[in-house]
Amino acid sequence: MFLERLELQGFKSFVDKTTVLFGDGITGVVGPNGCGKTNVSDAIRWVMGEQSAKQLRGDSMEDVIFNGAPGRKPVGLAEVHLTFRNDRGILPTEFSEVTISRRVFRSGLSEYFINKTPCRLKDVRDLFFDTGMGSHAYSVIERQMVDHVLSDNSGHRRFLFEEASGITKYKARKRETLNKLEATEGDLTRLNDIVFEIERELRSLARQVGKARRYQRLRDGIRDLDLKLSAGRVHDLKRQEAEAAERWQEEAVRREGVTASLDAMEARLNEQKLALLELERELSTAQGGLRDREEARRGAEHQVVLLRERAAGLERRGTEAGEEAAAMRERLAEAARNESESAEQRGEARGERETAQKAAEAREAELAAVEAELRERRSVVADKKQLSLDLFSTEAEKRGACERIREREKLLRERLEATRERLGETESRLGSVRRAAGDAAERGAGLEAELEESRRMLAEVERRLEDLGAELASADTALARLREEAAAAESRLETLLELKRNFEGVSEGVKALFGEPQLSPGLLGVVADVLEVPGRYLQALEASLGEAAAFVLVDGGQAMEAALERLRAMESGRATLVDLRMLASGALPVFPRETGVIGRASDLVRCEDRYRPLVERLLGGVVVVEDRPAAARLAARAEGGLRFVTLDGEVWERGRVRAGSARNLRGLLHREMEIRELTGQLAELGLGVEGSSREREALEARRAEASRDRTAATAEVEARRAALEALSRELEAAERERTWAAGEADERRLDMATIEAELESLGGAAARADAELEEFQAELEEARARLADLDGAVQDLESRREAAAARAHDARETLLRLSREEGEWEARWARAEQARRELETGLAARGAEVRQAAANRAEIEAEIAGLSAGLGGLVESEAAQRERVQALEARFQALRAEVVAGDDESRRRRFEQTELGELLHQIELDRMHSRSELDLTYERLRTEYQMNPEEWAPEPPAEDFDAAADQRELEAARERLRGLGAVNLVALEEYTKKKERYQFLIQQRTDLVNAKAQLLEAIQKINVTASELFVDTFQKVQGHFRDVFRTLFEGGDAELRAVGEDPLECEIEIAAKPRGKHLQSISLMSGGERALTAIALLFAIYLVKPSPFCLLDEVDAPLDDANVERFIRMLQRFSARTQFVVITHNKKTMEAAGCLYGVTMQELGVSSLVSVRFDRPGPAGAGTPPVPVGELAEAAV
Repeated sequence: MFLERLELQGFKSFVDKTTVLFGDGITGVVGPNGCGKTNVSDAIRWVMGEQSAKQLRGDSMEDVIFNGAPGRKPVGLAEVHLTFRNDRGILPTEFSEVTISRRVFRSGLSEYFINKTPCRLKDVRDLFFDTGMGSHAYSVIERQMVDHVLSDNSGHRRFLFEEASGITKYKARKRETLNKLEATEGDLTRLNDIVFEIERELRSLARQVGKARRYQRLRDGIRDLDLKLSAGRVHDLKRQEAEAAERWQEEAVRREGVTASLDAMEARLNEQKLALLELERELSTAQGGLRDREEARRGAEHQVVLLRERAAGLERRGTEAGEEAAAMRERLAEAARNESESAEQRGEARGERETAQKAAEAREAELAAVEAELRERRSVVADKKQLSLDLFSTEAEKRGACERIREREKLLRERLEATRERLGETESRLGSVRRAAGDAAERGAGLEAELEESRRMLAEVERRLEDLGAELASADTALARLREEAAAAESRLETLLELKRNFEGVSEGVKALFGEPQLSPGLLGVVADVLEVPGRYLQALEASLGEAAAFVLVDGGQAMEAALERLRAMESGRATLVDLRMLASGALPVFPRETGVIGRASDLVRCEDRYRPLVERLLGGVVVVEDRPAAARLAARAEGGLRFVTLDGEVWERGRVRAGSARNLRGLLHREMEIRELTGQLAELGLGVEGSSREREALEARRAEASRDRTAATAEVEARRAALEALSRELEAAERERTWAAGEADERRLDMATIEAELESLGGAAARADAELEEFQAELEEARARLADLDGAVQDLESRREAAAARAHDARETLLRLSREEGEWEARWARAEQARRELETGLAARGAEVRQAAANRAEIEAEIAGLSAGLGGLVESEAAQRERVQALEARFQALRAEVVAGDDESRRRRFEQTELGELLHQIELDRMHSRSELDLTYERLRTEYQMNPEEWAPEPPAEDFDAAADQRELEAARERLRGLGAVNLVALEEYTKKKERYQFLIQQRTDLVNAKAQLLEAIQKINVTASELFVDTFQKVQGHFRDVFRTLFEGGDAELRAVGEDPLECEIEIAAKPRGKHLQSISLMSGGERALTAIALLFAIYLVKPSPFCLLDEVDAPLDDANVERFIRMLQRFSARTQFVVITHNKKTMEAAGCLYGVTMQELGVSSLVSVRFDRPGPAGAGTPPVPVGELAEAAV
């Protein structure tokens, strides 16, 4: 494994494409502060997947993109490529050379590539798993990481050990497995809740299923009985329809004879009407001819007037054109003079402009000579300024060194004071921890009791939620039944209303009157519309009314006349009209009151008072009785025209009986009463649905409230359980904190002694730095004086340049002014020439116009003479046409009188034809009524049983068919159905679906339980394997750490301690005892000792699991020369197996490197590389010429 090449472009200060080639052994990267050395380290970390902008010394990832410099624009992306030679197969890929690439754009888009193939960040991290490499692995070590490794937080140390032991991938797998386990447990909890809810619903649905099956059996029996009764009804209605069709054929033959005679008469009348129309057209044509002649005469007179006005206008225009021509001749002479003057001035201006142009060219040459001399002097001044800037930069570095020493001294004094304060705080905190532990123990007992009470409340809420679920299912069933009943009633009502709107069951005459009621004002409806009849008497009263149910009610004589006129005009049929104002109440015949008599029909009907005389007139002589024997008995001895009607609709009179009702009117009263009944029923059902909906919403709200209570109770149980667990952890933490506080107090006392010793050593270093700063300041003042003399000479040259530039500017201004004047005279001459040409053209046009006007006036005078001669002939033609029109009007009046007489005779015969048509219509209404009843029966079957009547072919009723018995059986079955109450018909389907879902969920729960067991087993295996690897690696590193520490410190002792029972979670502590000192915490060591200790730990890990390469960023900065030599020897010892890249300022470290890269900033804000290899001549890396090692070393210092 070998780190071969690093390529940067647009990354931080490396805007240009830069390539760093790494060799075996040690490669050094040097350069002054701020030149961009650490950007090389940042690039390696970034390309290996670093996601923290802070770790890269920025605020956001956009900060790694080059942001511009003087003379350089910002770029849009940064990209880095890192190439490895994978000949030993350390990376898990078959390629012998692997290139990792990363790009980031200013838009925030980031891209990763492995061997130019797009990939994910996870793929890059997986590639470096357990190799010791990565953005946070021990292959990249910088100064702040040394502090982190040795800090009180042992997490950074643990990460190094985990990476070395190879358990990083195991921990990653464990995290993934724990996430899966957590998700599985969550799914299992949710699934258990769902299974519990479905089990409760299944118990409720099982009870509903039994009831639903009983309901279905009753419903099927009702359907069979209803279809049997409907089949008998359909058979009767079809027979009645056929009888009506036969009667219609007989009457139609009679009507055809009347129609034939009427047709002959109308044929003769039509011939007369055609003749009348022909005569009318001839008269209209003659009248049009008369109007045309009048118009022609008036047009000729008007044309003569217009021509005379036009001739006068032409005469005026000729005079005006002559005057305009005289004026234009004067303007033409003036334009010729202006053209001549403009030509002379244009020539003078051209000569002055050419003289000024030569003067301006001479001044420009003078200015160019002065500017060339000024540029030469400025170049010299720029060189001197660069030298001064270099001296100033060195002086700033010296001043910075002095300030850093003072800052360090100030920082140490602040740390000393802070350590004293922390010591006091630690001792105070130790007492507080002891008191908090006692309070936590007391709270624990109370929380146990509260947890038990919360569990009891949760069980109570669960029981209440189950009861509410059962009530809600029952409410849903009742609501569904009400909605079904409302839908059926609404469908039936809509059918009846449609029949009523179409006036089905009434004559064509009634339909015509109510088809457009606005044309027949005063119509109040038909008799059936204004009556309200109890259901028991409906059939009896409908039979009594007969065709009177369709009588049209009108309000007053005018309404009667309007309706009659409407009937005559439309010729659509007959209708019976009743004027309510002509009716008055009178004495009603007396009827016998004995057994079987129910009462007078008029008394059994409800209506408004205004209709009471009508009801008494129609039903006052009708008595309703119980049955046929009573009607027969009373009719045999009836007097005064009384009629007796049974509840079944048989009408009895003395010596006559009528069974059933009038065929053409049957059903009107039934239909009206059913509409009212359904309207009331719909209102009641609507209230029932609304009430059931409110009841269901209330139950839903109570269930939601109970569900919220369950959620709250569950949350309370979980909260109290969590509080109890938190309290237990709090007690454990208090004990750990007490132990830590005691040790912390001892450490703070040792820190104070160390800081006081370091303050004493800083005094001498500050004095030496101040002396060096004074020497550089004197040299800088001398350079500034030389630069001031050169600036004076440059200012003299700038004054000369400004004077020459002013003279050149004046010459250019003069040239511009004269050029403009020349252009103006050129334009004036062109305008004068154009004006002259335009005037010559206009003068010629005016002459032509005068001649044309004279010619046109002569033509108009000739046309006026011709029109005057033809006007006399037009007057004579108009008089002859008027006489012809008068003769045609007389013939037209005579023929129209004959046509009127023929129309009256035709109307009389047509009335006779209409009466026969009314009779045919009456018969057609019988047939239509049977068809309507049949359609209503079909509609009910379609609505109630969702069957297609067209496909239903019932058998004729059997001879022993008893409709009454079947009807009683049907009513009994319906009563039993109503006795079942609310039935949830959806329960059967719901139970099946719920059962299937329940079985599916039980299988899922079994799968989840098995998956949970497998995940727990996998976690256990991961823990065992990772623990074994970690313990083995820790023991090996522990032994190597002691040996490397003794080598680096030339004695002493050090040890690693694992604190905690679980190897995967334990803390790792470091104790060290340099030679001649007591065993102490590493926090009390000096900066150099801490750095050497961290290096010892790093190399101890490398002895167990070496990383293919290691980047050290100024790790040797805190070391003195002796320690640096030991550090270099350690690097050289490990360089056989590990490739080292060292960013350093130390000359000894530079000398140990086999190849040096110098980072410079020759262009402000832009870093570049130069390189030197000591083992072979020639350039390397970026291709720049080799630089002596001494110069690179000086640059680093």
